[in-house]
Amino acid sequence: MKKIKIVFLLVAVILALTVSLSACDNDPITMSDPEDISDIEQAVRDVAANLDMDELSADTDSTDAELVANGDVTLSESGKYLFRGNYGKIVIAESGLKLHFFLDNAHIGCDDGIAIDGSDVKKTELTVTLAEGTDNSVSSGAPETNVTGDNAVQIKGSLDINGQGALAVSSNGKNGVKVSKGLRITDADVTIEADNHAVAAMYICARDCNIEVKSAGKDGLNAECDDETDAFTLEEGFVALRDVTYSCVSRGDGIQADTVVYIDGGSYDIVTQGEFVENTAANREEYDLTADDFRYIRNGDSYEKVASDFFGGGTKYALKQGCKGVKVGEIEYPDPADDSKEITVTDGKYCIVIEDGDITVDSTDDAVHANSGDLLVKGGSLTLSTFDDGLTADKLTRIEGGTVDVLQSYEGIEGGNVEITGGNISVVASDDGINAASDDLSVREHIIISGGDIVVNAGGDGIDSNGSVEITGGTVTVYGPTSDGDGGLDSETGIYVNGGTLIVLASRGMTELPVDDSAQYVIAFGQVDIAAGAVVSLRDEDGGKLFEVTAVKASKTLIFSSASLRKGVTYSVYSDGKAIAEVKLTDKITSQGVQGGFGGNPDGWMPGGPGGPGGPGGRPPR
Repeated sequence: MKKIKIVFLLVAVILALTVSLSACDNDPITMSDPEDISDIEQAVRDVAANLDMDELSADTDSTDAELVANGDVTLSESGKYLFRGNYGKIVIAESGLKLHFFLDNAHIGCDDGIAIDGSDVKKTELTVTLAEGTDNSVSSGAPETNVTGDNAVQIKGSLDINGQGALAVSSNGKNGVKVSKGLRITDADVTIEADNHAVAAMYICARDCNIEVKSAGKDGLNAECDDETDAFTLEEGFVALRDVTYSCVSRGDGIQADTVVYIDGGSYDIVTQGEFVENTAANREEYDLTADDFRYIRNGDSYEKVASDFFGGGTKYALKQGCKGVKVGEIEYPDPADDSKEITVTDGKYCIVIEDGDITVDSTDDAVHANSGDLLVKGGSLTLSTFDDGLTADKLTRIEGGTVDVLQSYEGIEGGNVEITGGNISVVASDDGINAASDDLSVREHIIISGGDIVVNAGGDGIDSNGSVEITGGTVTVYGPTSDGDGGLDSETGIYVNGGTLIVLASRGMTELPVDDSAQYVIAFGQVDIAAGAVVSLRDEDGGKLFEVTAVKASKTLIFSSASLRKGVTYSVYSDGKAIAEVKLTDKITSQGVQGGFGGNPDGWMPGGPGGPGGPGGRPPR
C-alpha cells in the first residue's frame, strides 16, 4: 500500500509541475515582428535590383564585330568577335579583357578541355549574344566515344548571355557553365546538359528567357559565395529569376543559393532524382553520412521516410547527396586556423521569396527549403511532390497568398514558426501536415493562421506546434490521422481559436482541444463513427448546416469552431444524412465523449493543462 501511495504522489507532483510550466508559457501569441519581415523583403529587393537588365537586353548590335575564322582561337585583345561555323577551343589569353561574342549558328567543341576557356586569366567581362533565330552550341568531351571533358564554359570574371537565339551547352565530365563572378541571362533560349552542376556562379540573374537543364549530375542552378566570404552578404550567393521559363532534371538541387532565392513570375518545372544508399559503414564513410541520415525504408519500387525513432525492421536508406527542389543554404568558408574545417555563417537574412510564378517540383528531397532562414510565399502557384518536406524553413515559413498544393510529402508545411495570412492551401502528408518545430532552443515555436483556405490531410498530427497554435481567421479543414498515436491538433502550450472556421476530423486516442481562453466557441464530439467517403455535416436545431464536407478517411472525433456557434443551441452531427451525435453548447469549449491522452481533456485519463477542458496536457516534446 505504501508503494502505491508513493507512486500516486509522484504522479501528482509531475502533473502539478506540468501545469505550472505550461502556465508559464501561455503568453499572448504574436506574429513575427513586421520590422523583421520588412528587413527580409528589403534584402530581397536589393537582390532583385540586379534584375534590371534593360541595358543588357538591348546590347545586341554586331556592327564592327570581327569575323573569326574556324578552328582553334586565342584572343588577347578586348573587342567584338563574330563566330560562324565550327570551332575548337576559344582561349582568352589576357587578364582584364572586355569581350563581346556574337554567335551566328556557331558550334564550339573541345573533346579534351574547356571549350570557351577563361580559366587562367582574371577579371574577364564576356558578353555572348545569340543572333536571332540561330542555333548555337558549346560542348566539352565526347560522350558518344566516352571521352571525358571539362567545363564547357569557364570564366574567371563575369558572363552575360543575351539575344533572341538558342544555345545548347554540354559537358561530359564537369559543369556546363562555371563563372567565378556573376552570370546574367536575358531573352535567350539556353539548354544545358552536364555531369556536375549545369550552372555554377557566384550569383545568377535571369529575366525573360528560357533555361532548360536536360540533366545535371549535381545542381541545376548553383550560386555560392566566394570561399573567402566570411559574413552574410547580398552581393554574392543569390539566384534571382523574373519571368523565366525554367525546367530542370537533376540529381542535386534544382536551384541552390547560399543566401537568397527570389522568384517573380514565369514557369518552373523542377524534377530531382536522388539516389538512395543502404546503411553500411562503407556508404557512411564514402558519402559523409551519419546514422540520422538513414531515415528511409524501401516500399516496393519507391522509398518512404520514417520517424527518427522508427522501430520497424528492414534496411534503412539515405540520400547520398542533397537533391532539393529549391534551396537556400548557408555561407561556408575555410577555417583560417584549420583548412580541413569549415565555418558556417548562421547570422544573416537567408531567405526564399516567391512573389509570383507557376512552380512545379517533383523532388526526392525537400521541395522548397530555407536553411537557417525564412521562406515567404507571397503569390503564385506551387504544386509540390516530395518524399520529405513540402515547404520548410529553419526560421519562419509564411504564406501570404497564391496557391500551394502539396500533393505528397512527409511533412507538408514546416518552420520554426509558421504563419499563414492568406492563400489557397492543400496539404497531403504522411506525418504532420503543418508543423512548427526548431532545434534552436531560443525559438518559441508558433503556428498562426489569420486567413486563407487551408485543407490538411495528414497521417500524423494535422496541425502540430512545439509551442502554441492560434487561429484568428480563414477556413481550416483538417483530416487527421486514423491511428491513435497522433491527433488532428497538437501543441505544447495551447491551441487558441479566436476567429475563423475550424473543422477537424481525426482519430480519438490523442485528441487535444483548444483552451477555454479562446475567444470563439468550440464544439467537439468524441464518440462518432464516420466512414471514409461519408458526407459529414453539423446542423443546428432548425436543421441549418454550419458546414458540410466529405470525409477523406475514417474518423472518430469531430471538432468545430466558427463565429456562427451560439451558446444554448443543440448541435447535431450528420453522416450521410443520419444524425449520429448531438450536444448542447454550454461552455466556451463544449465536448461530448472526447477521449484524451497526453492532449488532456475531461474524458481522458490525464487532466488538461491551464487552459481548462482540453488544454495542453504536458505532451512530451519531440
